[in-house]
Amino acid sequence: MEIIQSQPATAPFTERTIADLVSEDFRRGIVFKQFGIDFCCGGGKTVADVCAAKGIAPETLHQALASAQAASGRSVPSQAGSWSPAFLSDYIVNEHHTWVRERIPVLKAFTRRVAAVHGHHYTELAEIRDVFSGLAEELEAHMDDEEQRVFPLVTSGDSVENLSELISGLESEHEAAGSAMARLRELTHDFTPPEGACNTFRAAYAGLEEFEEDLHAHVHLENNVLFKRVLEGC
Repeated sequence: MEIIQSQPATAPFTERTIADLVSEDFRRGIVFKQFGIDFCCGGGKTVADVCAAKGIAPETLHQALASAQAASGRSVPSQAGSWSPAFLSDYIVNEHHTWVRERIPVLKAFTRRVAAVHGHHYTELAEIRDVFSGLAEELEAHMDDEEQRVFPLVTSGDSVENLSELISGLESEHEAAGSAMARLRELTHDFTPPEGACNTFRAAYAGLEEFEEDLHAHVHLENNVLFKRVLEGC
């Protein structure tokens, strides 16, 4: 089985420890969390031992880690400007909305845990937890509104007059989300964990940085591509 990393390693994937894999890329902590694998206290266990205990096929875990690595660096497809509004709407839902909904519960759990364990020493962690929780709640409502109300009108080719006010409201919400994300970057010192921080601490900050990358790509696709096309009458 191929090893999940760019640099050579002496041990096969199944013999590597969870802690080693997370230390190489802390975004992998999100994958382990989704599989219910403890990468903090149980980080010294090998992939083989963890998979056996959880009833997970090592190949399944390997594939999930590879997919997460391939998807890191949330970017905008170069051809997006040529897509129809209907196709763009579907892409945003399938690529970004789905991704955000998957990440929110994991990052909520990470930020809550880190605040509970380390908040007495790093007082900013409570605000990080609360700001992200508020941002998550707003984004979930925002995405529901887009999917249930706005994107169907875009797909049906509804008039600019009917859509302009709705789009203006969505753009205001995008601005608020960007402000919340900027506050998280400030509180986390550009998503830089303190020296000696535990795996969960590091995974939380790495996850928040990736969340910001996705938000920027997500909002760009909507504000500067989809909504612009719609308001210009395609």
